[in-house]
Amino acid sequence: MRPGPLPLLVLLALGVLAAGAAAQAPALIGPTGHNPYRELLPLPPPAPPGPPPGPSAAAEPAAADALPPPGESVPPAPAETAPAVVQPAVAQPAVAQPDVAQPAVAQPPAAEALGPVVEAELAPDIAAAPTVEEPILHWYQPAYWFGPTPWDSGIEFGLNGSSGTSESLSFRGGGFMKRKADDYKFDASLYYNKTHSNGVEVQSNALLDTRYDWLFDDSPWTLFVMSQTFYDEFQAFDVNFNVNTGFGYTWFDEEWTKLTTSMGTGASREFGGPGSEWVQEASFSVNYELKFADNHRFYAKADYFPEWESFGNYRVLADTGLQFSLHEPSNLSLKLSATDRYDSDPQGVAPHNLNYSALLIWKL
Repeated sequence: MRPGPLPLLVLLALGVLAAGAAAQAPALIGPTGHNPYRELLPLPPPAPPGPPPGPSAAAEPAAADALPPPGESVPPAPAETAPAVVQPAVAQPAVAQPDVAQPAVAQPPAAEALGPVVEAELAPDIAAAPTVEEPILHWYQPAYWFGPTPWDSGIEFGLNGSSGTSESLSFRGGGFMKRKADDYKFDASLYYNKTHSNGVEVQSNALLDTRYDWLFDDSPWTLFVMSQTFYDEFQAFDVNFNVNTGFGYTWFDEEWTKLTTSMGTGASREFGGPGSEWVQEASFSVNYELKFADNHRFYAKADYFPEWESFGNYRVLADTGLQFSLHEPSNLSLKLSATDRYDSDPQGVAPHNLNYSALLIWKL
């Protein structure tokens, strides 16, 4: 039995509808892979809870999402790219990401910022600190002519008088100048004595004593040259002059005590007397100082000059005394001294010339 035309038409229409639905299926899924008809299908029951998925499990959805939609070609992988290898899960230390906000850390204040604070705290101390002023030098001070070096200088003055059965007036004046450096030492002194008794001058003499020592680093030995000029109006001569040189040795050189001895040779001559020739002589000296308090000092000095041809002919100059520093004013001190000059050949006058005095010293 052959079918009629109506059933054939129905079958033809169903075939056309089926072919159209198949052609429209990729368009319904869309480029993102989302199928709207999938929502109409029943969902499978949830899987039982298990261990959290590892990196390999998380890599599968990522790989599935990375697949292109149907109908598109997969681009070839670059030749340099190596196939991904899934490593086992290993605990790695946490690494801070640059886009993660970090807590602010307080920084120490800058050094410049501390300047005003420190200056403000020290301002009272700085203001209270005394300012050091340079000393004003005068023409009569050695440092005015030779520079501000460690000079020790002063002027001495003493006066003594008596009245009654006899009248007398004695005057003594002088000064000293000392300087010590690393390589030399200089010492000079001058004094003058004058005495009147009942209106008659009975004494008038002066002594200039200078000495220069060359120092040799830390060695106690020194090389010296010295000179003495003695004037006496009541001697057989007017002036006695001597110059000597030799070696010295420092036994003690402490703040509280000093002892130096020396020996050498030289010559002396008397001017304005019966003998005017140069006489060769030896020289032996000792110089001692002792500081037994902050403002008390004892000193003693002696020079012995025998003739080389006859040691029985000699001269001795000795000077000793005590010095006390005064508190007010601080540059004044009191000195008690005794000086003696002895000549074994006095030529008709007294061999001793002794002077003792109380002096006021004004240190420059």
